[in-house]
Amino acid sequence: MELNKELNKSTAKSQGKLAETIRENNKPAFWFLMPSLLILTLFTFYPMIMTVYNSFFATNIRGESAKFVGLGNYLDIFKDPLFLQSLTGTLVYVVAFALATIVLGVILARLATMKLRRISWFQTAFAGTMGTSAAAASILWLFLFDPSVGLASFALKALGVTNANLLVDPTGAMIVIVLASVWMALGFAFLILLSAFQSVPPEYYEVADIAGWSQFKQTLKITVPMISPTLFFLFVVEIIDGFKMFAQIDLITGGGPNNATNFLAYKIYQDAFAFHNFGTASAESIVLTVIIALATWVQFHFTERKVYYA
Repeated sequence: MELNKELNKSTAKSQGKLAETIRENNKPAFWFLMPSLLILTLFTFYPMIMTVYNSFFATNIRGESAKFVGLGNYLDIFKDPLFLQSLTGTLVYVVAFALATIVLGVILARLATMKLRRISWFQTAFAGTMGTSAAAASILWLFLFDPSVGLASFALKALGVTNANLLVDPTGAMIVIVLASVWMALGFAFLILLSAFQSVPPEYYEVADIAGWSQFKQTLKITVPMISPTLFFLFVVEIIDGFKMFAQIDLITGGGPNNATNFLAYKIYQDAFAFHNFGTASAESIVLTVIIALATWVQFHFTERKVYYA
């Protein structure tokens, strides 16, 4: 009994010293983390909390909570035809943007892995869009489709298109926004997919060549399964980026024509800073966050099951 008591005392004393040592060692780490924690608190956590808070209030022009309305803001936005139009347009855009970016990224990455002359030049060109800011790229696409001086407008007129000014047509404006967004995102997708292609063992393709498989069959049976983790990662990232898209709309179409490109992120900006309806904008922000979270959950819950991890 005496021996057990001594052992317990010794163990408790050792554990106490260990806990004290850990606390002492953690102090420098806490001070190193303090600047990041302050920035996150000021610019991420506090705005998130205030957004949730303001979504339950009607706010005045200064953004101050004036009257508690509960779920009133949420009910109002789902009765608003402009919000429903914005939501529908956003979903169409996100699907078109994500699919086009990944399909083109796969095609370009596959071409870049072929043993062709000056392929390194093409690899640099394909990835070059990563070095272009969203603002500069948006202005570039705005000039491309300008009806007076735009090269794309001239090309459409030469092909016999009667309405070459796509930016005044709802469908045309959507196409321009998708094209501009895909062009800007393609560099990142290409680089990620190129590294995935290069990680596939060449022996697999050699065996497939001996078996007489076509390039299409090799891509379907070898390449796609081997790069499926990268494809899954890109789907998640591109869909999230699609929901947050803002710069292209602001600089190319301004949400028009007829609100055809007034997607959720831009509508939130307009309601908050143009119309000073901060309560409605906060509710729309929460809805957008929930949609992104649900889209991500669906991908992890269903799509990841088909991912092959070698």
